[in-house]
Amino acid sequence: MNNCKHNIKSIISGNRKPNFIIVYNGFRGVFDLPQVHALFNNLKNELKAKGLTYKDVADHLDLTEASVKRLFSTEDMSLRRLDSICELLTIDLADLTGTNDSDSRAIRQLSEAQELEIVSDERMLAVSFLVFNGWTFDELLKYFDFTEPELIKMLARLDRLKMMELLPKNRIKLRVASNLIWRKNGPIQKFFVDHFQTPFMQSQFSHENEFLRFLSGMYSPLSCSIILRKLQALAREVDQLNQEDRNLSLEERIPFGILLATRPWHAKFFDKMRRH
Repeated sequence: MNNCKHNIKSIISGNRKPNFIIVYNGFRGVFDLPQVHALFNNLKNELKAKGLTYKDVADHLDLTEASVKRLFSTEDMSLRRLDSICELLTIDLADLTGTNDSDSRAIRQLSEAQELEIVSDERMLAVSFLVFNGWTFDELLKYFDFTEPELIKMLARLDRLKMMELLPKNRIKLRVASNLIWRKNGPIQKFFVDHFQTPFMQSQFSHENEFLRFLSGMYSPLSCSIILRKLQALAREVDQLNQEDRNLSLEERIPFGILLATRPWHAKFFDKMRRH
């Protein structure tokens, strides 16, 4: 790709196939949408590791800090700027894209058998969910009534299922991606719908940090696709915030639930008044 004005999002939108190819300054890679999101996550992590801020990037690119924040939030950046940031970080584009990152090889979706194994035992499911969200062995022992032998046994099961590695001194190394996706209509998704969805909605949503708004209307197919893309982008941003906040202690965080849902739908309330 010799034209440096091309950007990642335009490449994707112009090619409806699930994968696309970047060839730039000697680098060649094949990516899909989740990997593009991972690329920006890697970029943020590299900046943080080197103590650089958005202002440093803005000065390097001769942009305003607000413009840089917008580039990162929309995950829409020209390849020339991406390459320039790599120069600032003294890394290659190949490093940034995750080709040398273990998360690029991590499991992004469990098999049906793996999900069934997890939901077969509620305590196993709880441990899996917490481990996938960055809880350590010591934190699990401190806040839950697991015995040490019981917890080791459950973590060993997750190890055998290739979801994590149980390291010396009970350290945990995940084999699943940070943006792990449950199987559509799979065992875990069904469990969460049955056990969490109804209790979650049993609220007036009137307290601090609570929000509820139901919107409906008549939308064109184009508008529906735009709404869906925006919700998907919000879900990615929420996931990224969760990853960033893992650096904080548990005492500095609160459990927080977010439910995003949309579908073609009409209320049966109107049916009895329709003309036949």
